[in-house]
Amino acid sequence: MTGAVEPPQSPEYRCRTEALIPAPVDAVWAALADLAEWARWWVVVRVEALDPNEGTRLRPGLRFRILGSRPGGPTRGWTVEVLDVVANERIDLLYAEGDLFGRTSWELEPVAGGTSVAYVYHGVRPVNEEMAAAWRRWGSGSHECNMQIATLPGLARYVGGEPLDDAWRTEVEAAVARCIAALPVVGA
Repeated sequence: MTGAVEPPQSPEYRCRTEALIPAPVDAVWAALADLAEWARWWVVVRVEALDPNEGTRLRPGLRFRILGSRPGGPTRGWTVEVLDVVANERIDLLYAEGDLFGRTSWELEPVAGGTSVAYVYHGVRPVNEEMAAAWRRWGSGSHECNMQIATLPGLARYVGGEPLDDAWRTEVEAAVARCIAALPVVGA
């Protein structure tokens, strides 16, 4: 792990969000393997290369930043390091610095009808008290709302050639806000 700084301990969250995308694995891979593509379909976050001279093709050691927020919430950010890339199968990532810390991955598997795509938290935890409070309240529910309503459907629409216009983005942002507002409070 290059440049990762282990933060103080807080609870880790593990979850797996997956969807069937009706497209061949190589088409889905093309949308995932290059950061320049992410902005076209990942509507709830912004992705920024830390060093534009390093390019946007994912490879071990590449570092980039993700910025995002819950509807009405403050913008949060974390630096991501690519740990491993296995073409058409997986991308292993480390949230290395910022508001979140831990391992995640994109996982792909060819299946009947297309490609099974999963985004997996292998043990992600909030680093600061404000993020920890939100996660104590909803667990990984806010993340799940975003992945199920915006991220994976956005990826599917993009790969399928469907529009991801402003009207769709506005509708998705409103649906994510409703999902988060309806989340039960963990432990209540």
